[in-house]
Amino acid sequence: MFVEARQNLPANTAAAAEKRLFPLTRKLGGREMIFLYLLLALIAVIAVLLLVCLVRACINRKSVPETPLVRKENPDAMRIAGKLSKMVQVNTVVLPGEDNPHQFDPMIETLSQLFPNVFEKFQRMDYLDNNLLLKWDSGNHDKEGILFMGHMDVVDAAGKWSHDPFGGEIIDDVLWGRGSIDIKSGLCGFFEAFEQLIAEGMTPNRDLYIFCSRTEENSGPGAQMAVDYLHDHGVHLEMVLDEGCSIGESPMDGVRRPYALIGLGEKGYINIKFTARSNGGHSSEPPHVSTIGRLSKFIARIEKKSPFKCKMDPTTRRMLETFAPEMPLKQRFVYGNLWLFTPILEKIYRYKDGFKGAMLKTTAAFTIIEGAHAANILPDAAYVICNLRLSPHDTVESVVSTMKAIASRYGLETELMGGRGASEITPLGSVPYLAIEKAVHKHFPEVGVTPYLILGGTDARHFTKVCDNVLRFVPHALTNEEVGTVHGRNEHISIHALANEVPCYKDIILELNQ
Repeated sequence: MFVEARQNLPANTAAAAEKRLFPLTRKLGGREMIFLYLLLALIAVIAVLLLVCLVRACINRKSVPETPLVRKENPDAMRIAGKLSKMVQVNTVVLPGEDNPHQFDPMIETLSQLFPNVFEKFQRMDYLDNNLLLKWDSGNHDKEGILFMGHMDVVDAAGKWSHDPFGGEIIDDVLWGRGSIDIKSGLCGFFEAFEQLIAEGMTPNRDLYIFCSRTEENSGPGAQMAVDYLHDHGVHLEMVLDEGCSIGESPMDGVRRPYALIGLGEKGYINIKFTARSNGGHSSEPPHVSTIGRLSKFIARIEKKSPFKCKMDPTTRRMLETFAPEMPLKQRFVYGNLWLFTPILEKIYRYKDGFKGAMLKTTAAFTIIEGAHAANILPDAAYVICNLRLSPHDTVESVVSTMKAIASRYGLETELMGGRGASEITPLGSVPYLAIEKAVHKHFPEVGVTPYLILGGTDARHFTKVCDNVLRFVPHALTNEEVGTVHGRNEHISIHALANEVPCYKDIILELNQ
């Protein structure tokens, strides 16, 4: 149209009109034009990428109705809960620094009374300082064995409880007591599964093992002793299944149904002590900045901006990709296109708190601080202890170095108090993982299944020395409220959640026993 109009105008008028319509192109030189074309090309590429992401988000959609966590009633629940009740009634609290092997004699005796078939078929392999290691010898040494494990010890039951923490009371289908979830419920579940399978005449096609530690809660040597024993006797296992994950309510914003999280590995754990020193003195003549003041500035610096970079490990990536199709479009657009958005999420999540931040980076939590023991004394030394949970991409050395560099700016001493790096990660899609996934889908059809990197710690990490497939999962369905009572007051579990563990454990055993 412009060309036609231009042809009907005098030459000078047409030139003036062209100047008015295309002032920019007439002023730009060769370099500027190249830059403009490159900018337009970049915008076009970005538009295409975003369009591809939108199309993928629309196509990769799974319609999942909003599903609450439901524990179907189990007719055997009260009988099985009666066994857990007796286990809870045995006080197995172990405080930090305590070590009394014979404290667990009553617990082991209780297990032998509750599960006589198990203790008839399984033989105790060694005393191991009263950590319980049992084996059902199949006679078939061509196949590697499988091991189910948990711990007998529990944390202290401090504070005021609404029910006796060692009473094992069952009220309105709820069992109350310390260890009712962590983790005597898991022990009860797989012991009962073996008890029933033996009664039904199962014959093992591979060696079967049970391990019950008495030192998990105080990070003692029980699990390592069992691993060393197995290793020294030439045992290598096909699977180790420990606690650490379960079936829970929606694990993340935008996910509309419960999920079974199967732990493939766990973050590392270290404690670092930071100390500020001075000459001390009387509080009536305080210095400009006190020892506690220097510690406070250091804490504020770490909490304001995490010194640790985010990096998405393969396990977390797979988890988010599993969630993505079920999420609303806005979240599906991002999590369904991690091939593009991972670098952006790594930048954003560095400044996130809680679950999102902990997924992708090493976290630092200041848990203990101490100075003077009187209000009118300036302490000559004050310290704070920081608990750090290490992501797989960080090492103990790199984390200590980073924290030490920052602490030195505030005149603080740095002391590593011990710990470990992240565990080895079990390969995704292994035969044991698929067996667990299959059993969950069968007994909890409304529940999704995904791999997970555990943010806390378990005894399972020790067993990578004798097993390539170390997994962390207990098939009980827990509400967020129930999970919140673990290590806290009024720990409790639904007796139906407990009883529904058993058929799931049985199917896992049978699948791997083929």
